[in-house]
Amino acid sequence: MKTTLTYRGIQYDYVPPAVRTEATDVVAKYRGWNYHCTRAVNPPAQPVNDLLYRGVAYRTGAQGVAPALSMVATDDAGQPAVTLTELSRALMTHHHQNIKNREQSLLTRMIAQMGLPAAAGHYWSQIQGKIKPGTWTSYDRSHATMS
Repeated sequence: MKTTLTYRGIQYDYVPPAVRTEATDVVAKYRGWNYHCTRAVNPPAQPVNDLLYRGVAYRTGAQGVAPALSMVATDDAGQPAVTLTELSRALMTHHHQNIKNREQSLLTRMIAQMGLPAAAGHYWSQIQGKIKPGTWTSYDRSHATMS
């Protein structure tokens, strides 16, 4: 079957390769319709082309060359990348920053509702961000809130 393709005004005659297929017992369902799947008996080989893309030459259909691995022994294979202390400190810092951002957001919304100028909310006091230890654990936003 011959097909005429047009790309940027240039016409090409394309003859797709004939592919022998055989039926399988796999049935796919898409939007309520059943489709019987087939597989290629001898799939045609992909053409090998030498191409150039943004100044880099490459060849299609060629096997990629894997980089050589150096055989250097390392001692830290069993060591974690981050210690537990560093991880807990980063988690607490992130948690504290989220709380400060949430309080700043609440302050900005409150100022807008009161009708004050927006410049009134562009500061950060040293008092803000201090949270009582008893409420620290329950201060997180829950899945049920809509703030």
